[in-house]
Amino acid sequence: SSFSFLLFVHLVLLCLMMMFGGVVILFVATIAVSVFGQNEVGDGVSTPFAPKITSIRSTSVMRTWKSSGANFATLYAVAADGYDDPILTLNITTEDHYNAGFAQGYLLANEIIENYDALMNFLLPEKDLQVVLSAFLDSQYVILSAHLPEEFQNEMQGILAGATAQNLSIVSVYSQRGLAIASIAVGDVEKDILYLLKNELDPLVASAVSSLLKKGFSEEDIAKTIASSRLLDFGRTCSMFGVWGSRTENGRLFSGRNLDWAAQTGVTKNKLIMIFHISGTIPYASIGFAAINGAITGMSAAGVTVHEAGDDSKNVTMRGFAWLLRLRALMENVRTQKEARSFWEMTNNTMGINHGIGTAQDPSFLALETNGIYTAYFNDNDPRERDYEVDGVHYGFPLKEALWRTNHAYDPTFISESFQTKPGTDTFNRYLLLHDAFVGYNMSNTVISDLQAVNLTAIVGDKGGSSRESFLSCANATGGENIISAAFRPDVNGNAVMYVAYENGKNATHIPACCNNYVKFPMASWFGL
Repeated sequence: SSFSFLLFVHLVLLCLMMMFGGVVILFVATIAVSVFGQNEVGDGVSTPFAPKITSIRSTSVMRTWKSSGANFATLYAVAADGYDDPILTLNITTEDHYNAGFAQGYLLANEIIENYDALMNFLLPEKDLQVVLSAFLDSQYVILSAHLPEEFQNEMQGILAGATAQNLSIVSVYSQRGLAIASIAVGDVEKDILYLLKNELDPLVASAVSSLLKKGFSEEDIAKTIASSRLLDFGRTCSMFGVWGSRTENGRLFSGRNLDWAAQTGVTKNKLIMIFHISGTIPYASIGFAAINGAITGMSAAGVTVHEAGDDSKNVTMRGFAWLLRLRALMENVRTQKEARSFWEMTNNTMGINHGIGTAQDPSFLALETNGIYTAYFNDNDPRERDYEVDGVHYGFPLKEALWRTNHAYDPTFISESFQTKPGTDTFNRYLLLHDAFVGYNMSNTVISDLQAVNLTAIVGDKGGSSRESFLSCANATGGENIISAAFRPDVNGNAVMYVAYENGKNATHIPACCNNYVKFPMASWFGL
């Protein structure tokens, strides 16, 4: 049904300039618009935008590994303006997942340890709490690992073997815990930790609990402190989008993804892009940081991009395919939306998450609202999104040839298991900002290409506030928690490009990823094309 909703009563055009290393950036605040049915109308246009894009300054070899057969890997240090430390880029060519894991454990052992320790010490500095959390993560990984496909179980074994060859077998445990951290469903975490505390504990954990009790903690305090830690809400903010067709250059797909989570922990010192060439699979790039061997986001040589944005649900489980590895598996196996959906239906969900899958071969983007047992699939301009309202207020403004998600849902079945029936201020502001940017480009007859895709990605990265205005300026963004921001131009003919940004600096010099330089990675040579 046709509806109208006045988003803003007057034109707002904000051009905010910031100087970082001599590079000027303009953020755009688009447009007063009214939405009438499927039409996009309004009185304004988007202002020009010059995001901070930089080229790779240098690439140097850090370490290499080679085994028998076609099993070899090289760890590169990619230097770029705006970064105190290089972007580690691990190019892996192997016959199977086991050897891909071995390469990770062997070449990244020290970085994995450094990242894991930094994360723990920053977010949960009490050592006895760390011991209890570690026991909980280990128990959760036992469940999670039983539901990994055999090839990824083999990869985790390979990480152990590679790390052991460096006399650092603890790396395997840290990698397992890293996967568990990202996979913890909000569900009954506090209850699960209490169950652990009240049952038989090994001597190390029992000693830590005894120490905490002497310090004045109750068992309930221990469980609550750990359950509420930022460690266990990985990926629960974030944003993603895809745009294609008449809105874009040559009709091609562009997509983007933000990870807004726990800034300044130290994990982005060891920024990591892994490029996998595993025999019999499609080459692909997985973006993240050391101690996480899955894909926070990524792109394949077949033009598939993968995305995630948290969306908590009451219906959760650890008895499914850990999403970080599921996204990797998807990239190495599918080329089209039909194949992507078939792959998804053959694998199992875990937690409440919004996912996105972009495909360049049949340019389009699919949004998936998932909980433990259910997936709602959304194409562009979906009526469920268009018609969604609470107490007479519309919350959905879908468009043709553009699709995006922040941290709320539009499917009625998914919402029935959610913790909230309408979006909060922060997630809805980001949703509207993307909508308005798409409309703005359309109204000004601006064809979306690489520059605009980076713009769209950067605008909704966290800069330290939840108001609309806070997303439109980097002037006061030192508190922003956007730690990874990536825009993609996927391609099936060897011309794919990734634009990848990470946070940098500390305290007063901290710059969230969306305000930092986006490093341009032409992917043809990395994919071996």
